[in-house]
Amino acid sequence: MVAMKGETMAARTDTKLYFPGLGGIYDGLADWGYPLLRITAGLMLLPHVWPKFMTAGAAGVATGLARRGIEPALAFAYLIMFVELVGGICIAIGFLTRPFALLCLIEMIVIAIKAHLPNGWFFSVQGGGGEFPVMWAILFLIILIRGGGPYSVDRALGKEF
Repeated sequence: MVAMKGETMAARTDTKLYFPGLGGIYDGLADWGYPLLRITAGLMLLPHVWPKFMTAGAAGVATGLARRGIEPALAFAYLIMFVELVGGICIAIGFLTRPFALLCLIEMIVIAIKAHLPNGWFFSVQGGGGEFPVMWAILFLIILIRGGGPYSVDRALGKEF
């Protein structure tokens, strides 16, 4: 069924719970589901970018990009490091959420196509396949569509892209 006008998918009541006693818990936590997803996605970019700063640096990242035919490698290395650091923080706090989600989405699509899908689909079984970056791309697509949502700086400012 499709949600009625003015009704969100979370507010639909046309299904019964297997365990009705859990309804109050679900209702109480429903507003925190999306912020948890957005905050987690943003914060999970930080341990991904940290080694780039601490070991490889932009030159090391650029070497990997150039090896995969991505040029101008050094410029893209700086962009990637900026998006993963500043974008991760901004997505986590919900500030400029959609622009950074779009940049992360583009990055994950490129990573999937250039680095992982040539290894197959399964990430762990086939040695770095595409499923993990594709999952990240879908996650950032959801964040792009939804924006900052409740409990975000965007919402507090009353402005969003």
